[in-house]
Amino acid sequence: MKINSETIQAKQFAYDGCHKIYLIEDEDDYQEARHGYEIIPIEYIRHKWNESCGLQFISNWKLTKRYVEQFGKLCFEF
Repeated sequence: MKINSETIQAKQFAYDGCHKIYLIEDEDDYQEARHGYEIIPIEYIRHKWNESCGLQFISNWKLTKRYVEQFGKLCFEF
C-alpha cells in the first residue's frame, strides 16, 4: 500500500475516533497505542479517513514521519 506515493509496511493503525491516524509499525507502537486508541487493520484506513473530521492527518506512531498533513491532499494506492 502507498500513501501519497510512499510505500508503507504497517498492517494496522491507531485511530482516536475523530481525526488522528497513526500507523503502527512495530510491537512497541502497538503496546503503547492500544491504551486509548482503537487499533484497526490497515485495509480500513480509507474508510476511517473518509469519516474523520476535517482536521485529519496520518503519521507514524513515533511521530517521525508525517504522511498527510492536516488539510493536506491524500492519495491511497493499494
